[in-house]
Amino acid sequence: MSDPGIKALSKKATEEQAACPVTLVVSGNMVTGHIVARDTFEADTTRMVEMAQEQAEDDEAVQAMGDSISAMLDEVGASDDGTFVHVSVQEVMTGAEAINLGGSVFRFRTSEIEGYTIGTVETREG
Repeated sequence: MSDPGIKALSKKATEEQAACPVTLVVSGNMVTGHIVARDTFEADTTRMVEMAQEQAEDDEAVQAMGDSISAMLDEVGASDDGTFVHVSVQEVMTGAEAINLGGSVFRFRTSEIEGYTIGTVETREG
């Protein structure tokens, strides 16, 4: 069952193009970053596809992937019912290590978020 707080933060981020620092627990892993607007997720995904297509202009598999992702983004735009939250992820903490993702935007199903706190967590070596 998804938390109404996460849905409210996601809605606010989308409506106001704002970002909220958050740390989520998803599948037993901590994910720290910022809840961002759906448009940010779409723009980030589109940019990655365009870069891949530029680097492999004649690769049919890359073109097919681009077409599939474009269709997915059309669906993303059509469904804005709070089912998903978009997060610019800085780090994923798996228990054994922290993986820095440098702001890659992920789409999480709100019903799969096991817990959250407002604010981010920083990891440092040493």
